Amino acid sequence: MRRIHLIVNPRAGRGAAQRLAPAVLARLCGHGLACEVRATRAPGDASQLVTEALRAGAECVALLGGDGTVNEAVNGYVGLAREAQALAFIPGGTGNDFAKMLGADGDWRSACDRIAAGGTRRVDAGRCNARHFANGVGAGFDAQVAIEANALGWLRGNAVYGVAVARTLALRYATPLARIAHDNGVLEGRITMLAAANGSTYGGAFRIAPGADVADGLLELMVADRLSRAGIIGFIPHVLRGTHVGRRGVTFLRTRCLTVETEQPLPVHADGEIIDRAATRLEIEVLPGALRVVA
Repeated sequence: MRRIHLIVNPRAGRGAAQRLAPAVLARLCGHGLACEVRATRAPGDASQLVTEALRAGAECVALLGGDGTVNEAVNGYVGLAREAQALAFIPGGTGNDFAKMLGADGDWRSACDRIAAGGTRRVDAGRCNARHFANGVGAGFDAQVAIEANALGWLRGNAVYGVAVARTLALRYATPLARIAHDNGVLEGRITMLAAANGSTYGGAFRIAPGADVADGLLELMVADRLSRAGIIGFIPHVLRGTHVGRRGVTFLRTRCLTVETEQPLPVHADGEIIDRAATRLEIEVLPGALRVVA
């Protein structure tokens, strides 16, 4: 693996990826790698650029960006890549959850060094309706918080999340009736949120599914039953620590696929990217070993 197609999302991490790009390129070239560099300009570009690189015979396509960039890359990769073609993820976003799942620990230098070493492994991806995902899908409260946060471009840092949570609780609080069919049965009742996780963490800090494994051929399903507004505020710190496992009103199970039907439309995100603002039916499945990644 001596030639790399490097795709940079200059908007990732509020410009962090663009600032990192020269140093990333220098480190890769310092390892003796030849790099062809392309930059995204608009949403969807990363998917297209990955597809073009694979069709051109790229052995390795490296992405410098965040989890949204990862999501686009996976959607350009699954179903098209040949056996030997790999994706590499260099953390340049805010959360970098999937890169961390692969051992990068948020360090772009170690990610570059792994690319140079050339080791790869097979890990799972997932599909939600027509959209592929790498790390996980969330529906309900956390997706609505993401929508509110995206609208707060005038805020920075942790204040964004705090204001987004407050707006969601005040204006968008909902606990719709849901029917969730999985490999071993059916769950029915009112829910606050659900997550179908491939990786253990999303949102940069939320340990949504501490037991999830990106290479076990299963999704970790977490369902939080109907919570009051005060209950949601108390629930959030537990998700940050991963201590919501085993709490009353929280269900965890592993499944290869699930179908979610709700009486009230739900917002949905995949890898932190909003893919539907009003879904009433979700068909979600794991795609075992669908990704060859540098790790």
